[in-house]
Amino acid sequence: MVQFFFYNNLTNPAFIKNINVNFEIEDGYVLIHSYVNNILEISDNSINNNYILQGKIVNFNMKIEDIIMKINEIKECRITNKIKYTIDTIRVNKQCGCQVKMYIIY
Repeated sequence: MVQFFFYNNLTNPAFIKNINVNFEIEDGYVLIHSYVNNILEISDNSINNNYILQGKIVNFNMKIEDIIMKINEIKECRITNKIKYTIDTIRVNKQCGCQVKMYIIY
């Protein structure tokens, strides 16, 4: 099982179904440094991450490479004039109050 934190357009179940029709989804949020003009910044120093970004925790039963390939095919989820994306792991807060580490693309 591979877990992703999605935000912006990728919180739309119709777009998530383009990755795989079989998925589990729940609400979550992350603490980030900033999010301006669709550009997300996460500081290595957690003290600087004090902006809450709401999103969705999505679980897939797929390889991470296949998930990334499918995300690349969703035109509505691309950021204009952005050529390179970063994939990283981040601590995500679930509604139950617990934190889990999962992937994020920005």
